[in-house]
Amino acid sequence: MFYIFIAGILWGIIGIFVNTLSSLGVSVPAMSFLRMTFACLIMSALALIRNGRKVFAVDSKTLLLCALLGLVSHGIFNIFYSNSIRLNGVGVAAVLMYSAPVFTGIASRLIFHEKFSRLKLFALALNILGCILTVTGGNLDATSISLAGVLYGLGSGFGYGMSAIFGRLAGEKTDSITMSAYSYLAAMLFLGIFTAPVININAKILGISFLYGLIPTSMAYLLYYNGLRKINNTSLAPVVASIEPVTAVLVGLIIYNEAIGVINFLGFAIVLLSIIIIIRTQ
Repeated sequence: MFYIFIAGILWGIIGIFVNTLSSLGVSVPAMSFLRMTFACLIMSALALIRNGRKVFAVDSKTLLLCALLGLVSHGIFNIFYSNSIRLNGVGVAAVLMYSAPVFTGIASRLIFHEKFSRLKLFALALNILGCILTVTGGNLDATSISLAGVLYGLGSGFGYGMSAIFGRLAGEKTDSITMSAYSYLAAMLFLGIFTAPVININAKILGISFLYGLIPTSMAYLLYYNGLRKINNTSLAPVVASIEPVTAVLVGLIIYNEAIGVINFLGFAIVLLSIIIIIRTQ
């Protein structure tokens, strides 16, 4: 659980990289492509250093699972989440993305036959409520919500939620580093083909993109996948990782002087309470 918790914190600082790259004129498709490209290069190099070329010799089933992980949980997720933000704004998009534990829970029940106790269901409901309050501060204007944006948002939640499922399945026969390298390769190819990003490269953009691919991507997902190996209930991983929106809002407060109200702090407390409950059930 600790690894997953730290992964959530690292994902919570993504806004720093996105805002910095945006200020340099990098589009969302371009920064997503650069993120996956550098993550693929970093994890491939690490895999080669650790075990040599033999580390990439995986069976076809594992390769397919790694490709699905990259396609669904990195590639499609990035496109859906970006479109959700474009149509409905950051707050609504983030709330919809945190439908992920629901999708993970359903898939875990069907694939791994995991059972939900009343306490775990209560913690899940608390978690969703806490995420909503944390991100929106209780202000969710439904009058301007786009239906297409809602569908994109739920799609991003599905993609995020499936990372725990595909990560656990692919990790059964290969190590986390190899799995990550193949998944990032699949995501890089998908984003490169379907978003056709236009990138103006300079040293500063390359440096920040490298850090983006390293810290909240390679390091975060490596921790997340290793954490999945140590828990019994895959469905609970997104709940523990939901420390991400808490971190993101705190980053907004500390670095960008964004206003935070009492409701946001109430959301923080509810998210942390749900995580504590989940950890105590393990």
